[in-house]
Amino acid sequence: MIPPFSSLLKPRLLPWLFLPGGVLALVAQSWPELARALVYDRSAIIAGEWWRMWTGNFVHFGWVHFALDTGLYFLIGWALVYRYRWWLNVGWLVLMPLAVTTTIFVFDADMIRYGGLSGANVGWLVMLAFLGWQQSWRDWFWPVFLGIHVAELIYEARLGGRGGGMIKFDDPNIRVATLAHIGGAAFGIVLWGVVNLLRKHVLTPEAAADDAAEKRRAENRKGRAGA
Repeated sequence: MIPPFSSLLKPRLLPWLFLPGGVLALVAQSWPELARALVYDRSAIIAGEWWRMWTGNFVHFGWVHFALDTGLYFLIGWALVYRYRWWLNVGWLVLMPLAVTTTIFVFDADMIRYGGLSGANVGWLVMLAFLGWQQSWRDWFWPVFLGIHVAELIYEARLGGRGGGMIKFDDPNIRVATLAHIGGAAFGIVLWGVVNLLRKHVLTPEAAADDAAEKRRAENRKGRAGA
């Protein structure tokens, strides 16, 4: 499940599809007026500004919040672009942020504002962790990443989820949106099912070759063990 680091030397295998979202997050962080026009704002959404349901995920409350969320976003994107075809990546880049904010909109009417990629990141991490475990119980990388993120959320929750802990928000009234992470995780499980349903049709040639090579190595190990 982990792309080889040599793929970083191949421009076409870099997460270019994730770049527009990263640029949007950077511009919003640098331009407060734009951030206010893009952030998830429940009253504005009800008034008809529906784009905030998607763009709100790319608005962050402070530079530390931006750096941590966007950095993880690109790391995840590197794995997704390496393994899965462009049309699938485009699909979940559109749908994952909407799954996160729809969960908030439906189940948390008291949350007036929301921002950040952490909910979407959790969703993709859940999908990658499940796929990694499914392929090999020895694939520890993504499960460990998921565990670290869950530990950070628990730590934030124990502190009341308000502007403290491992992520410093620029507004002390901001709290960790646990429901956003639950919505992302739930949709990540849905995506895991979709990938299993479509199977080899969603893999890039590089990922398909890696999987075939790993299968041959496993068969060789099994053959030697039985000799």
